[in-house]
Amino acid sequence: MVALLPLQHGQFSFWRNLPLPALSSVFLLRRDGFLESRYPPPTQSTFGAPQNGIAVQSIRAHPQARSATYYGLATAVNQWRLGAWNQVRGYPLVAGVGLPRSFLLAAWWNRMTGPLAAMLALLLLSTFGYWTFRRIGEDRQRERSAHDLRLWEAKERAEVTLHSIGDGVITTDTQGRVTDINPVAESMLGSARSDLLGKPLETVFHIAHEGDHLPVENPIRRVLQEGRVVGLANHTVLLRTDGQEIAIEDSAAPIHGRDGRVLGAVLVFHDVTERRRLTEHLAYQAHHDDLTGLPNRKWFLEQLRQATEAQPLPEGLLLVGILDLDGFKQVNDRWGHDQGDQLLCTVAQRVRETLRPEDSVSRLGGDEFGLLLPHMHDLEDAQHLAHRLIQALNQPIEMDTQVANVSASIGWTILPGDTGDAPQILRHADLALYAAKARGRNQYCFYEKTLDVEQEQLMEMLTMTQEALEAQNLVMYYQPVVTRPAPSVSPEQGVIGFEALIRLQHPQRGLLTPAVFAEALDHPRLARRIGCFVLDAVLAQGEQWHQAGLPLRLSLNISARHLLDPEFLNDLQCALAAHPGIAPAYCEIEVTESAPMLDFQKAQETLRHCNAMGLRIALDDFGTGNASLSYLQKLPAQTIKIDQSFVLDMLNDPRDFAIVAGVAKTARMLGLEVIAEGVETVGHLQLLETLDCPAMQGYLFAKPMPAAAVPAWVNAFNMLNYIGNSTPHPP
Repeated sequence: MVALLPLQHGQFSFWRNLPLPALSSVFLLRRDGFLESRYPPPTQSTFGAPQNGIAVQSIRAHPQARSATYYGLATAVNQWRLGAWNQVRGYPLVAGVGLPRSFLLAAWWNRMTGPLAAMLALLLLSTFGYWTFRRIGEDRQRERSAHDLRLWEAKERAEVTLHSIGDGVITTDTQGRVTDINPVAESMLGSARSDLLGKPLETVFHIAHEGDHLPVENPIRRVLQEGRVVGLANHTVLLRTDGQEIAIEDSAAPIHGRDGRVLGAVLVFHDVTERRRLTEHLAYQAHHDDLTGLPNRKWFLEQLRQATEAQPLPEGLLLVGILDLDGFKQVNDRWGHDQGDQLLCTVAQRVRETLRPEDSVSRLGGDEFGLLLPHMHDLEDAQHLAHRLIQALNQPIEMDTQVANVSASIGWTILPGDTGDAPQILRHADLALYAAKARGRNQYCFYEKTLDVEQEQLMEMLTMTQEALEAQNLVMYYQPVVTRPAPSVSPEQGVIGFEALIRLQHPQRGLLTPAVFAEALDHPRLARRIGCFVLDAVLAQGEQWHQAGLPLRLSLNISARHLLDPEFLNDLQCALAAHPGIAPAYCEIEVTESAPMLDFQKAQETLRHCNAMGLRIALDDFGTGNASLSYLQKLPAQTIKIDQSFVLDMLNDPRDFAIVAGVAKTARMLGLEVIAEGVETVGHLQLLETLDCPAMQGYLFAKPMPAAAVPAWVNAFNMLNYIGNSTPHPP
């Protein structure tokens, strides 16, 4: 310090050589505040005046201190500085050093940059890690919350499903004790849930076979033992505590833990009582007739199949029959289907009451019934039972508002005499039924092998007739109807008209009469087609004759089936409209009593419509049926044709003569025209004259002739050629 004394104010060479930091300053102050020296020189103060800067303030504030530090605004350089001073021992001087705040901050910053960068990086990393782990934690928390929510929802759904499902559900532990049960199971068991929990399932779930009520093994035990799904046997019933039985179906399954261990079992069961009842009802309906309650055709054929395939055959005879009602269609048409249904039910009841307990009857369809009569001792027993059936059905049937009279025809075949499968056996019975119908109905007939031949012949005849119709090989022939003219009328005017008669022109067999193909004329397959052909052909021919000056009356034979067909009147109207050249008054419809017998009311109504259209009606073959006299009163006829079977033999048979005489007299009293058929000799003609029956038809005058021969025959006819001088006496 001694070396400093000689320094003058403002001399700084010495200070300049000190190793001071950049921007630092050193100074020398007197304790009275005067600045002795400073490096670098001051810019805001002078050496000649006392200082009042931060260094002086620090010295004055610490008069006893040998050193101190300070911080504040240095007035010498007008900067904020940090410094320290120290007492110069032995002198009233203070030496100090100061640093600008910016240097300290820069030094601090330089010194702290690395640590701060590290700290910042660590902070950023920590912050990133914090947010990462926080996000992971939040995600896990959300996952746990979602998982818990899913578990809760699954549990809630399971519980809601369990309580709302239509099936009964029971869960058990590994010991088979009830751990839970839903309301449906409570209801089906007839016990409360609180009374069932913890109890062995066998003590609360009692099941048995539907028929014999033998116990059924509890499926839960098998599930716990075998670890697999187990279902109940069919036809199982649940026995409730109140004794009620419920038909059920169920299945039991194991409940597994995560490790695969069986934790218990679940039993699911539901009430199938109504479904089983419906199934049984459908099975019943599949084999029974809804109307009569009888087994149906399917059941009948199955029973017949079993009977034909049985080995050995049952003891005794098996009688297989088909019963068909006569006149059922009239009941339906006259009184409606409701009355017809009531009639069928009554018939079914009568048949059941007439048969033996071991016999069976089925409704095959419509008014047709199948019969199976086993253990018949012999044919006589079979005939006796068949006769009883016919008699039972001949009795009047009282319905709601009407009394119906029907009969039945039955076709039978007998096993083991008959052979073949079930359809063939049924066909044989049907052939026998057809034969019974053809023989007059209201009777029974047993199948014979000749019926097969007859059926084959029928099919051949139907085929032949159909082919002839399609090939236009059906032709019309005409036989005259004549009358003895009054004295004032010329003899050649005795032709009343012609009856149109169908013939079949066969390529090989020549001209065939209706006797060869008569059944085809009234067969369901051909009756209407042939009838329409006859209407068109005859009216077309009559139209030609009328236009040619031959106003002849034409008689047309109409089959019973075509007459009763719903389209007959329409067919007739169409034919008349197509041939306006012949007036309806010159047309006559000939019908036999077979049509009224099938449906009297329908036939009566149809014939009245024919009269209303202007056509005449003739009752053909009169006297051969059972109801001819009643027909005279009830049917709208203008002509009666006495059947030739009576006329031919009236010369020798008094009974035939009496019939012809009675019919002729009755007809005259009723104002009806009478035509005698089968007049073949002059004796017939003369005897008919004595009976006042002038209109005749027969081979004496002409056989049926083709249309081309009619005009010449009419021109050549003279009734005087047939009238003799002697009159035969009645037999």
